[in-house]
Amino acid sequence: MTEKKPRRKRRSLAALTAALEQATTKNAKARAHYELGLFHDNNGREGHAIPHYREALALGLDPTVVPEALAWLASSLFKTGQPEEASATARRALGRTHDPSLEKFLVGLLRRIDRAAHTSQSG
Repeated sequence: MTEKKPRRKRRSLAALTAALEQATTKNAKARAHYELGLFHDNNGREGHAIPHYREALALGLDPTVVPEALAWLASSLFKTGQPEEASATARRALGRTHDPSLEKFLVGLLRRIDRAAHTSQSG
């Protein structure tokens, strides 16, 4: 039987913004930026998510979370029309993860990016 991850309480934009403003350490700020990125990403605002993912990574996000942050950043980059950077970021994530479900997601994302590149070249 596989162990389920505990469900996290959904937080509002105001609560996440307040968490960022109240963060006093680089780690806390990195986590707050990551969670704000997730919030925007999950609400269809990939363009707003990207700077938060980047800042989280720049601040030194917990290494155990970095592959996921890179994966979500890559997905957001692809969705906002930045396929080259999305591909490079997805490959970085793939090289850092050992999670089979994340690997599967990244391989699928790379296929979509490749398909989109071939479609735009032949169109």
